[in-house]
Order: sequence, then C-alpha cells, then structure tokens
Amino acid sequence: MRWWVTGVVGVMVLVAGCGDSTSGAPVADSPTSVVAAPVSSEPWDPCTIPNNAIEAAGLDVGSKEPDLRGGNSVASDWKVCSWKNPEPGSWFYVGVFSSSHDLEYLKQNTRFRGFEDEVDGGVEFRRSGQDAEVNCGIAHEVDGGIVYFILDGRGSRAPLGDPCTEVAQVAEALNGFLPPNAN
Repeated sequence: MRWWVTGVVGVMVLVAGCGDSTSGAPVADSPTSVVAAPVSSEPWDPCTIPNNAIEAAGLDVGSKEPDLRGGNSVASDWKVCSWKNPEPGSWFYVGVFSSSHDLEYLKQNTRFRGFEDEVDGGVEFRRSGQDAEVNCGIAHEVDGGIVYFILDGRGSRAPLGDPCTEVAQVAEALNGFLPPNAN
C-alpha cells in the first residue's frame, strides 16, 4: 500500500511538472504560500513627493515638515507635509493635506469658506477668519479621498504676490505626483 501511495504521489508530481507553461506566467522555484498585501487604511503621504519636484515647484526642500508647523500633529485620518518658499523673500508656507474624506467633508468644515472657483481640476477655497491676502487653498478629489494644498502667510511678512496664484502654480507643478483623480 505504501508503494502504491508513493507511486501515485510521484506520478502527480511528474504530471504537474509536465506540459507547456502559460506565457508570461511566473514560475515558482519551490512551493510557497501567497499572502495578499493588506489594503492600507492610511491616507496617501504627501511627504513622498520627490525633492526634485518640490524644488521645481518653487519650494524650499530643506524646510520640509511632516507635521503641522510648530510640531503639532494632525488627526490620524490626515497626512500632511509642508514647505516654505525659499529665502530671500520667503513669505509663505504651502501645506499639502491628504485624507480619505471627500470634498463635501471639507466644505462642511467651518474653518474653510468660499468653495466657488474651479482651478486646474480642483476647487479654490480660503481659510475662515484669516485675511484673504495671506491664504488660499486648492482641493482635489482623488481616488480614495481628497488632497488639498493650502498657502498661509509667514507671520508678519508682507505678501509678495497673490496667494491663490502662488498655490495654483505649486498645485499644478505637483499634480502629477498626487494619487489619480477620482473623476
């Protein structure tokens, strides 16, 4: 009986090893188990944007902050990275925020206002309670959520340009590094 089982197993191995392989199919060297990678519940991390892209967008690579300015962290369902424009004459920060929330969630947040103008596939908005000449944002719906860029003035430094023009230029330059659009 033992010889019979050994013979059947040997024939099965021999048959399994015979025949044409499927074109382009991977061939395993030895039996392995396959475990599917878990789906990430984390939002996309804007700090993964390459430094050369940040520099090409007109931002100072050395000023990169993976949290809010001042070391404050954001809620766990948000990722943020920010940079300032280079010296001399640096007058603003640009923060890039990412979450699994949607644009409607952002519109319902009382800290933001003015979601009227569409700009380069995104929607322009402002922070509530701040002077319009020192802040402007652009939000993009992407697969899995939202990404928004927000420009804030640096302290008492006078603005040297229009914040909406500046943030639109940064957003356009970095658009290719965002997750795909949801549309």
